[in-house]
Amino acid sequence: MGWTLAAPAAAHGQSPAGGWLSIVLASDEWPPYLGNHLPDNGILSRVVTAAFARANVSVSYRFLPNNRSLQSARNGTADGSLGWAPSPERLQDLLYSQPVMSARMVFFQRKSDQRRWTQLADLAGLRIGITIGNFYSAEFDRLVQQGVLHTDGVADDLSNFRKLLARRIDLFPIEEDVGQFLLARNFSAAQASELSSGQSFWSAPLHVVIWRRHPQGAELITRFNRGLQALQSSGEFERMVRETRLACQRSQP
Repeated sequence: MGWTLAAPAAAHGQSPAGGWLSIVLASDEWPPYLGNHLPDNGILSRVVTAAFARANVSVSYRFLPNNRSLQSARNGTADGSLGWAPSPERLQDLLYSQPVMSARMVFFQRKSDQRRWTQLADLAGLRIGITIGNFYSAEFDRLVQQGVLHTDGVADDLSNFRKLLARRIDLFPIEEDVGQFLLARNFSAAQASELSSGQSFWSAPLHVVIWRRHPQGAELITRFNRGLQALQSSGEFERMVRETRLACQRSQP
């Protein structure tokens, strides 16, 4: 377990319940929101660290490949994780904070093969690439279970972009800023120019999650929500998001 009482309560003039805590959050590589080599570990990491700090919690990050970070939070090998939308399955093992920000989920597709749609059911019959372990909304899952939408899963987002360029899938759902960042960093300008994204199909809430059986899980969620509200009310939240987004855009590949 990563949680510890970081200093005696008396040193901070507080009761043990309000003393400093130190936790470890497992994180995916999900630039520009999360990333071990990004400024401040990414946009989301920066504001999560700041919100926790306002509530006397210090955070360190453990970066893991693919979706192992979520599994680490669900089995208690880390205190929690960040950047996850709620799903019925995840709620069995995790406590959720208030939403920190929202992700704009879109479909990337080839410009030469544009697909027009007004509702997800209109995409019936198309090959949709997904990243295993990711959640693409309750409606998306329902249509997959009903056999309306047809998906093909792989382990990571880059593989889906390669499949899209190779015409092995027709659509790839991903957060728009994340998709653009991955294309710019991992593909040639000519390849990236072959793809486009359109309207959003889901505004996905991004939360901090804590292992449900964590001995101080409820307190950590309460502290984080309090710190997040203070950060937002002060105007610091929006400033941090703007600054870190720009820094990530300017960072070297």
